[in-house]
Amino acid sequence: MKVKALNVIAGVLIAAAPLVSLAAGLPAPFEGRSTLQANGVVKAIDQANHSVTVLDAQGGEASFNVTDARNLGQIKQGGKVHIRMMRNAVISVTRSADGQAETAQMGQSDTVQTVTARVEAIDHASGVMALKGEDGSVFHIQGRDPAKTAGVTPGMQVVVAFAPQVSVAVAPMQ
Repeated sequence: MKVKALNVIAGVLIAAAPLVSLAAGLPAPFEGRSTLQANGVVKAIDQANHSVTVLDAQGGEASFNVTDARNLGQIKQGGKVHIRMMRNAVISVTRSADGQAETAQMGQSDTVQTVTARVEAIDHASGVMALKGEDGSVFHIQGRDPAKTAGVTPGMQVVVAFAPQVSVAVAPMQ
C-alpha cells in the first residue's frame, strides 16, 4: 500500500513538473538512464541469494544483488568479473545557465535518491549528458528520448531523481 501511494505521488509530481518548467522557461523533466560498469575480482559469491562481493583495483569492496543471473553460474571466487549496473532516473532542470531558477519544489520519498548536478557537456544527438555533482564527481546520464534534451545546455543545474530499483548484471571477464 505504501509503495502504491508513493508511485501515485511520484506520478502526480512528474505530470505537474512540465507545467512548472514551462512557466519558468526551463526544459520539461525527462527520463533517462545511468549505466555504471566496473571490473573486479570476486571475493565471495552466494549463488542461492544471487549476490556477489567484488574487490576493485584499489582494494575497495562492494556487494551486489544480481538481478540478471544468467551468467552467475559461471562466476567463481577469485575470478575476474565485469559488473554492469543500470538505473532509471528523471532529470529536472532547476536552474538555467544564466541563473533563472525553477519556482516549485519536487517531492522526495525515502526510496528515491536525488542528486543535484551541473551539466558539464551534452551530446544532443545521443542524449548523453556529463553531469558534475556537488562533490565534484562526474557521471553520465543518457536521456531516453534525445529530442527531449534539446533545451538542455552546459551550465544548467539539474536534479536527478534515481529510481530505487537497480538492475545488476555480472559476467566473467574474457
